[in-house]
Amino acid sequence: MSLERLPNAELNRRELSPYAQTFLSRIDRFARQNRDGSYSAIPEAVNMDILQQHIAGTVTLGAYALNTTSEAKWVCLDADTDTEWHRLRNMAQELKDEHVPNYLEPSLRGGHLWLFLPEPLAGQEARRFARQLLYEQDLPTVEIYPKQDRLRTGPGSLVRLPLGVHRKANHRYHFVDLSGEPIAPTIREQIRILARPERVPRSFVELVLSLSPEPQPIPYPPPFEGKTLTISGGEVSEQIKSRISVYDFVSQFMEINRDGRGLCPFHDDHHMSFSVHRERNFWRCFATHCNKGYTVIDFWMYWRNISFRQAVKELAASLL
Repeated sequence: MSLERLPNAELNRRELSPYAQTFLSRIDRFARQNRDGSYSAIPEAVNMDILQQHIAGTVTLGAYALNTTSEAKWVCLDADTDTEWHRLRNMAQELKDEHVPNYLEPSLRGGHLWLFLPEPLAGQEARRFARQLLYEQDLPTVEIYPKQDRLRTGPGSLVRLPLGVHRKANHRYHFVDLSGEPIAPTIREQIRILARPERVPRSFVELVLSLSPEPQPIPYPPPFEGKTLTISGGEVSEQIKSRISVYDFVSQFMEINRDGRGLCPFHDDHHMSFSVHRERNFWRCFATHCNKGYTVIDFWMYWRNISFRQAVKELAASLL
């Protein structure tokens, strides 16, 4: 049986359920990949029919990285270039040499390295674990899934559910060993392996976290506490906008790349719709149904769900 095709009839609930449990952090909803590689959120529960369609290649699903309590049961490292993919495979070899199980999955560009955790970790801890591994390999540009420390709006980031057909490439990417050969010759056999993957030893997770910097508390500006707003030289709001870098401020609360792009925290975003313009010192979400922006005051209003006046008070207090 080819890795490219497998009739629905050959897969039953007994085979698919453990595979789904490996990758799906939540089953109350799912995302479906579109032809351009983007995803559409589907507010419906995952069922056996849709899983069979995914394996058959008629639809392609996305796997959310965090469950409803912001915990992760796996970490996926995403290499977007051939160079990153080569170095990620070297990392996989080093981990294997340390008896740390990991799984390699090529993709349209580069590929994924999957690490299955011994038990669910808070998103912040899972990301801290992954960041430390990448830091030790000097791979700062490899993306980490989950992308969020915790959920704020929507279900957060997702990865294509493995062994489905990538809609843009029209190709099924299977898991490979360090030499690039399939870890098993058929989809069914790969599913059996992934239904019960080897997990990262708890002792290794603890070791890596002990080497990683402790997470810093979220840097909220201090409470206003009735301070008098006496910032000299112009209107208070204008002083705030001129003295606070939107890029530096926003990056304390959400992950944005060097180009100032990120997943908008104010809606269920899969397209990195959020963008910061460093030179002009403003931000904007380009998603049609969101379309928020523009100043640091606006960001703080949306983030805290407070009025313009309260946002000015809190931000001004941080400058006094």
